[in-house]
Amino acid sequence: MKIIAAPGPVCYPIVAAQMVRNDIDIEYKKEGKADIVLDSTVSLMKRNLPLDYVTIENLSRVTPKLGYKIGITRKGGASDILFRAFVNETHQSVEIKYYESMGDLMNAMNKNEIDTVVIPAIDNSGVSIEEYFKKNNVYIPGSCGAAVYNNEKEFVEAYNQGIKLIKEKPEETAKFIVSKLPMQFPEEFIINTMKNSDLNVHKPENYDKFKELVEKYSK
Repeated sequence: MKIIAAPGPVCYPIVAAQMVRNDIDIEYKKEGKADIVLDSTVSLMKRNLPLDYVTIENLSRVTPKLGYKIGITRKGGASDILFRAFVNETHQSVEIKYYESMGDLMNAMNKNEIDTVVIPAIDNSGVSIEEYFKKNNVYIPGSCGAAVYNNEKEFVEAYNQGIKLIKEKPEETAKFIVSKLPMQFPEEFIINTMKNSDLNVHKPENYDKFKELVEKYSK
């Protein structure tokens, strides 16, 4: 089972499954042919790929609550696109500032230069971007997903095995995941984002509106 994956949270459960399976071959890149492609749901839409499964929900959170001065990292990234879509479509009055790193972002928050941050779910504070959309009757099919071309049954089984391992052995699993990734992430980041997100492999509802928003705000 060949998988192309972004090296962020979307891949953590499938990497964890490698602890107990030897039929998973993961390449960390954007292009190429594979049985499964794992990425953010936003990235899958931008690349015109099908969203066959949602894998992680509520990964990006608006913390502590929606204010006026908003801090975000990675301009043009999934969280940025979805957040801008939300505030524009619901006519919120905000000012967005971009920061190079999470450290710079949190430093600005501590200095009261901004009053809100859009960050991965490193704790359970704030409200997820999906929840904000839901309150306005717009369905967002999770934060991460999969385009599945072959080995569907094996993929779902493996991803669920990884989720189980992450929940049962968070420290051991995080250490294993770090050892396999092409770039280093703190083990605590992996443990916390997995703990405070919703891990659940399932088919999405109709996501035409979501695709339309991604296309509109990716320009």
